[in-house]
Amino acid sequence: MPAAGSPDIERSFGLSHTATTLVLFVVPGVAALVLEPLLFVLADRWPRRHFVRCGLAAMALGALGAALAPGPITLAAANTLWFVAAGIAVALTEATLVDMWPDARARTMARWSLLSLAGDIGAPALLGALAGDWRTGFTIAAGVLAVWWLATTLRPFPQPPPSPVEPGDEEPSLLAALRDALGDRTLLFWLFGTALCDLLDEILVVFASLHVRDDLGAGTTWQSVTIGAFVLGGAAGLFALDRLLKYRSERWLLVAAGLACAVCYTAWLFAPTVWLCAALMVPVGATAAPLYPLAAAQAYARRPGRSGSVLAASHLFTPLGLALPWLLGAVADRAGIPVALALLVAQPLGLVVLVTAGRNRR
Repeated sequence: MPAAGSPDIERSFGLSHTATTLVLFVVPGVAALVLEPLLFVLADRWPRRHFVRCGLAAMALGALGAALAPGPITLAAANTLWFVAAGIAVALTEATLVDMWPDARARTMARWSLLSLAGDIGAPALLGALAGDWRTGFTIAAGVLAVWWLATTLRPFPQPPPSPVEPGDEEPSLLAALRDALGDRTLLFWLFGTALCDLLDEILVVFASLHVRDDLGAGTTWQSVTIGAFVLGGAAGLFALDRLLKYRSERWLLVAAGLACAVCYTAWLFAPTVWLCAALMVPVGATAAPLYPLAAAQAYARRPGRSGSVLAASHLFTPLGLALPWLLGAVADRAGIPVALALLVAQPLGLVVLVTAGRNRR
């Protein structure tokens, strides 16, 4: 929501590009990096319903505060509340579902990712159709979130199984639990794998659009068609993953999807025409989309019943996620967009290496 309205916000307050980035991304991101890990660890001890319901209420208040913000400082404060609350409510809902069905983590993540993809497309389109400006958009979002909060408050909240604690053992302190998660090398390997999945996602969307425009000489229509093909392929890949998990193991599918993605993506890189570029984006999306849910399922499996500590440890790689777009942009400036795009193959190949390394350790 904040990203979609950033040009209008910038004009409304007369902000520079740098100030807009600080208000909408940097300040909220730093706050989430500091606050969310401890809240996630707490969520392994206290009932999840309190975190999710309070998160939804805070999201509604943050959206309303943003709609009424008289200046950039108040907007930054409201957006920070929104950003942190969204991380708590959404991430802990995902984690709760994973904890409830520990034998079907990958299928749960596949379905979650498919619904998230639908939301990423549908929500901006709906707000764009209904909202006249960014303030109206925030007001609509606040109303929807308030209704959602009320619905979750009136209905029983699913309770995952309790965290496994050996008889006679005491729960470790918050910092001890966080240190324990950060000391699990296998967990960190898989969280690094999930961080890699940012490459063939929003980053690819940005650089693929530039590639279509600058290298293939096509206009905005073909840019939209290419990205639409990627999204369509991603939806098909997640739909197929949900069914393939009945017949193949998660790690087998992760290797198969990673290798297939590397081949499809390489073919896409060398597409000589814009129509072939758009067509090949379908298999790229279909093979790239399953990688995140499969990798995330492996990470969650390292801490059965303690998914909050997994989410807390994942913040170790937040700086990497923030740095990657900047680093790839620098590569594109110096060596060209095709070179930057070629580096994105690190996602599928890196995940294949992680699976192979895991087998060797066993």
